[in-house]
Amino acid sequence: MKKLIFKLLIFSLLILNSPSYSQDTVSAKYFPLNVGNTWVYYVNTFPPLENPIKVSSITKDTLINGHKYFFYNSFRFSYEWIRYDSLTGNLIFYSGTENCSVYDNDKIIDSLFSNVGDIIYCDNFAIFTRECTMVSSNIVYNELRSVKRFDHDGLVFHNIEYTEDIGLTRVAFGEPPPNNNNYDQLLGCVIDGVVYGDTTLTSIHQIGNSVPGNFNLSQNFPNPFNPNTVISYDLQSTGFAKIRVFDVLGNEVATLVNEKQNAGSYNVNFDGSNFSSGVYFYRLDTGDFSDTKQMILIK
Repeated sequence: MKKLIFKLLIFSLLILNSPSYSQDTVSAKYFPLNVGNTWVYYVNTFPPLENPIKVSSITKDTLINGHKYFFYNSFRFSYEWIRYDSLTGNLIFYSGTENCSVYDNDKIIDSLFSNVGDIIYCDNFAIFTRECTMVSSNIVYNELRSVKRFDHDGLVFHNIEYTEDIGLTRVAFGEPPPNNNNYDQLLGCVIDGVVYGDTTLTSIHQIGNSVPGNFNLSQNFPNPFNPNTVISYDLQSTGFAKIRVFDVLGNEVATLVNEKQNAGSYNVNFDGSNFSSGVYFYRLDTGDFSDTKQMILIK
């Protein structure tokens, strides 16, 4: 019995004296990683784009070398599989063939743990360093949220802003002095199933003034399509309408309609420019009515 007590005492002392590492859970909120999260941006360029509304989304996840990665389908950035390191505060992406000094097969995007004045070597932009130049509290989508800004002021001017609980909210770039002609500004997003701001990817057009006799979701036209197609639908009564697009795995990849609408007939355009060829499903939800149809994107 004495030997058992002695062993338990030694074991307790070893635990108490062993080094501990606290995980950083706050910084991860600056880029919430979850399948289905979607961000809709207005892209300002000169000359202006024909369709300035662009979307980035997280469509799936996987395990690579024991770490969980998320597939970031971005219209702006080339990296795809990304993850968050809770010990360092680094947002990183899987390279497979290259690495920075502290990661195998991974490269750093940004360190979201940074405070003002911290300089980060962004290994994904080989020659870039980015300095954290601002940490502030702003009203974003009707709530007070922390915002972090990173700047690079070299041959190419570049800044990026992350907002807590929302993600990437603004990217600007150009030749110095600071060029305001090129930037991406967040219009709205869907984070963990919650909708913020305007997530409509294109204009919604009401067709005529008559009230339909029932609810209906029509087959998109053309189908197959490349890259645009029109989805028409009828609302028998006024209410909240939502049209979402899903891939074959059931992952939500776009929100086309997300608003209260009057009774009537409508059509909405879906732009598949940022999506790969394949089968997709679109679903109308409004009140007690819902319907889903299939469409095919061929490039």
